[in-house]
Amino acid sequence: MIRKIKNKLLRGREVAGLLEEALRSVTAIRASGDLVALYGSPTGPHWLGIANATRGLYGGAAVEIPQSYSNPIFTATQLRQLSEKIIALKFKRVVISGFAPYFFEMIDQLSGHCEIQTIYHGTISEFHSPVQQQLIKGLISYARTGKVQEVSFVKEGLEQVFIRLYGLHATHLPLQAPYIPAGVTPIAVDPLKIHLGVFGGDTFNKNLHNQVIYALMIPNTIVHVLDHKMFDYLDMNERIVGHGTHLPKEKFLSILGAMTVNLYMSYSESWGLVAYESEAMGVPAVRMDHVDYFEKILTAIESRKR
Repeated sequence: MIRKIKNKLLRGREVAGLLEEALRSVTAIRASGDLVALYGSPTGPHWLGIANATRGLYGGAAVEIPQSYSNPIFTATQLRQLSEKIIALKFKRVVISGFAPYFFEMIDQLSGHCEIQTIYHGTISEFHSPVQQQLIKGLISYARTGKVQEVSFVKEGLEQVFIRLYGLHATHLPLQAPYIPAGVTPIAVDPLKIHLGVFGGDTFNKNLHNQVIYALMIPNTIVHVLDHKMFDYLDMNERIVGHGTHLPKEKFLSILGAMTVNLYMSYSESWGLVAYESEAMGVPAVRMDHVDYFEKILTAIESRKR
C-alpha cells in the first residue's frame, strides 16, 4: 500500500513537471510569434506521423501535449491551466494538429479569445470507427457554431467534402518536404542483395503483410521491417531483418536511406510521411494508387446520360 501511494505521488510530481514544461514552452513561443500549435505525444507508432508532421510545419511553435494513445495525461484542471496561460499570453491563433476528444475541452476554454484552426491528418476510411465518427461530428458542430474558424485536412480533396456538404471554411494543408538532419548517412548493407524496406505501424490500413510477402517472392531480396516478430509465422527469418521499434529519427532515416526501394502501399493514407522521407533520402518509394471516388461516380453518371 505504501509503495502504491509513493508511486502515485511520484507520478503526480512527474505530470506537474510536464505541465510546467508546457507552460514554459508556450511562454517562449509567444516571445517570437502569435501562433502556437498543439499536438498529442506519440505512443509507439500512434500519433508519430502527426508529431513529425506538426514539428515539420511549425518548428519551434509546436508544443507536445503528453498523452497515452489519445488519452490525456494532464488532468482537466491542468488542461485548463494550459488554456488559461495561452489566453493570458494573447496568442492570435491556436492550431490543434491531430485530434483527440480532450481537445474539445481546450477549444471550449479558448473559444472567443483567439482564432482556432484544427488539422485532421486522417482519411475518410477511418470514419468507420465510432470514436472517429464522434470526433468528426464534433468538429462539424464546432466549426458551424464558430468555435473553430478553420478546419484543415492533410488529405488532398477531403476539404472539398466539408465545403460542399457543410459549407465550412475548410482548407487543404499540404505538408512541407521532410527535414533531413545533416550528417544522416545510410547504414551498411550487403551490396549483392536487393534491400526492400516495409516500414509502418501495425495497423490494418498499412497493409504490411501483403507487402512483405510479395517482396519475399522476388529473388535475392532482403526485406527490412521494424518489428520482425510480426512475421515469424512466415518462417523466413533469414530474409527478414527487424530494426526495432521506437527508433530515433536519425537512426530510422539512416535505415530508410540504405534501401534499394521502400514500399509504402497502404490501403489508405493522408500523406505518407515515410514515402516522402524515403524520396528525400534519394530512395524510390512505391505507393498505392488511391481511388478518386468523386470523379469515378461522376464519370459513371455521365456515361448513363449518353
